[in-house]
Amino acid sequence: MSVHPEYIEQLVLDEIAGVITPEDSATLKSLLAQEPEALVIRNDLYAKYGNNPILENLPDTLPVEKVWEGIREKKKSDGRLRTTLGIAATVLMLVGTYKILSPRFRQSGFVHQLSPKNVALQMPGGQVVNLGIAEQQLEVEGVKINSSADSASYSGGTGQLATLIVPAGKEYAITLKDGTIVQLNAQSSMRFPLNFDGPSREITISGEAYIKVAKDPTRAFIVHVPHSTIQVLGTEFNVNTYDSSQVSVALVSGIVRIHTPQDSLLVHPGFAVHYNQDTKLTEAPFDLDSVIAWRNGLYFFHNTSLSELTAVIYRWYGVQVVIDTPEVANRHFSGAMDRKKPIEQFLESLQLTGQFNYNFDKDGVLHLK
Repeated sequence: MSVHPEYIEQLVLDEIAGVITPEDSATLKSLLAQEPEALVIRNDLYAKYGNNPILENLPDTLPVEKVWEGIREKKKSDGRLRTTLGIAATVLMLVGTYKILSPRFRQSGFVHQLSPKNVALQMPGGQVVNLGIAEQQLEVEGVKINSSADSASYSGGTGQLATLIVPAGKEYAITLKDGTIVQLNAQSSMRFPLNFDGPSREITISGEAYIKVAKDPTRAFIVHVPHSTIQVLGTEFNVNTYDSSQVSVALVSGIVRIHTPQDSLLVHPGFAVHYNQDTKLTEAPFDLDSVIAWRNGLYFFHNTSLSELTAVIYRWYGVQVVIDTPEVANRHFSGAMDRKKPIEQFLESLQLTGQFNYNFDKDGVLHLK
């Protein structure tokens, strides 16, 4: 399928929620007509959420976490648990919209309807704060938040869990209560306690993050990723879980130990580990500049198929991509993508190879052929 399933899920969930725009509705109809798998995804989601149980029986005190639990349990029941940014954005949009309209929250100016284009912080009590727009100082659920266009820090809070969500086309950094700095790449999220009040410091990452862990000899820092955990003591490393079946950990400095159900490995600085739930853990040297280039807005690719590049284009620019001519999907390219420059500049340079053409339709969808 030339379109990413997560994007189709986003459109369908917007449709179910009744918040889909006319442009997105037209895009969805086109995809349903062209992509058989898109129709399967739509039917599956309608079977699960078509009656809109999230919006029915929604009490004043319902936190977002309760909605998340319902979604997770529903997806666990069919053995296909997948936490995607599209689902996260839509669920939070539903609850955020409800709370804006609810008298209980109407006076809280910092509670927003979540935009899929904005960085968002979901607080433990369910309130959603949009970040990354401008400098602001807020107090939400007893937590003081200082945020700017690209980073945030906070004080106060308990060991209850919050979630930071970074959408496609963005990246964002946050300083945790212990001084640890986590920089999230586009289309990534982090679940973390506002205060580390236990014997260890634990967070969960989905997507990609660069983590500079504050040293604390008495408490290990543990990162939960698909199929494994990463245990560290004062270190810098990059973790990539965009493909939840394949985890990559690249250690810049310090000490990291990776634990899977089948294996355990101590990783050395300058080495990386790429693994899934079935592979034995082994480390190998990695190119530091290439792995962490995303922190400077760069993505290097070598002999990469156009189909693979569409995932990065969507993630970095937030632009939906459709491959109209199937044979171009497997053509390979090498080069670099600079998020600070217009997408048209990247496409023009790639088009010089003569291997494909492109255009944007009236809805802003990028077509490759």
